[in-house]
Amino acid sequence: MNRMDEGSRVRAEVVKVRRHCPLGHKVGDVWEFGEKTPDGLCIYAFLSFSPAWSALRAGGRFSWAEDPDAVHFACPDDGEVVFELRRIADTKK
Repeated sequence: MNRMDEGSRVRAEVVKVRRHCPLGHKVGDVWEFGEKTPDGLCIYAFLSFSPAWSALRAGGRFSWAEDPDAVHFACPDDGEVVFELRRIADTKK
């Protein structure tokens, strides 16, 4: 088993769009991450929150976040799309 197999899955959900998203992302859009990036997700958004994705996947948490399994990050593009990243509990254990 490789190191990536040991990590949690993470879900990214659009929770707010402050302005129009150039790629058309809207509140309620959801992507799930395993070992590959999902189709249709803006690369700028992914690059902005990939360190947080990696931390959540490895079991980390963010001291400013109330929920240890979730954190919010905004895409730096013009649309100011806010994503909630959430660690998904493994129900197979």
